[in-house]
Amino acid sequence: MSQLELFSNDEGSQNESRGSQVSLALPDYQIRKSKRAKHVSIKISVEGEVEVVVPPGFDCTELPKLLEKRREWISKTRDRLLNTAEATADWTVEKPNTILLRWQSESLDDLNQPSAQPDKSIESWSVSYRPKAGNQTICTPALGSSLTIRGDIEQASTCQAVLRKWLAHRAHRELAPWLRQLGFELDLPCRRISVRGQKTRWASCSSQKDISLNYKLLFLPRPLVHYVLIHELCHTVHMNHSDQFWALVAEKLPDYKRWVCELKTGWRYVPRWVETK
Repeated sequence: MSQLELFSNDEGSQNESRGSQVSLALPDYQIRKSKRAKHVSIKISVEGEVEVVVPPGFDCTELPKLLEKRREWISKTRDRLLNTAEATADWTVEKPNTILLRWQSESLDDLNQPSAQPDKSIESWSVSYRPKAGNQTICTPALGSSLTIRGDIEQASTCQAVLRKWLAHRAHRELAPWLRQLGFELDLPCRRISVRGQKTRWASCSSQKDISLNYKLLFLPRPLVHYVLIHELCHTVHMNHSDQFWALVAEKLPDYKRWVCELKTGWRYVPRWVETK
């Protein structure tokens, strides 16, 4: 499986196992064994979570020594990501009153700078919360781009969970047809399309040409989503990041390098409540 990562361009699979704390100077980490990995790589999420990707047959008892060599880099990278995240709009919000979806917007404006003119292509959904007795909490959309959460609204995690379900439904409704159309136009058809809430990747493509999209793509500006979709469609031909793969990407999207660079900080568009589980 080929994947487009949120925090790096390394590849991997989804088989995970929990690591342990290396030393007082290093955070806990997760180990992910990848059939496609050729070397050990380290990924750090926007919330400071550390994931170590290892190739098949790698002796994991060697990891503490390897991580100790990268201790300074890990510490500085975690601090930078956490500090940047804290300065991101809505980072501390647990139960949003407004949800902004940028997938139709061409603008890559700074989130922390007020815009001179409102971008009408940004979907703005208002969220209201209504307590209701019972064990079920539901999210109901209504005309006028409004959402109502009914049920156990005191639990932020419960509200976040139903909002994520709504995001997954909306992403499948909006992004799957777009991906199908792009596949037809570029002569790069895929097979099945699914939507999930992957923690460290924007999308992935299997060797059977099944593509899985992250519903967090709804928060990204349209040019970045467009790049991600083309990137995954190119993986239906090349299941790697070889020179041939990038040549195909360049053929389908000549200015792709700009979007590769922009996507490295794409996570800043995603509110923290979406990440929390």
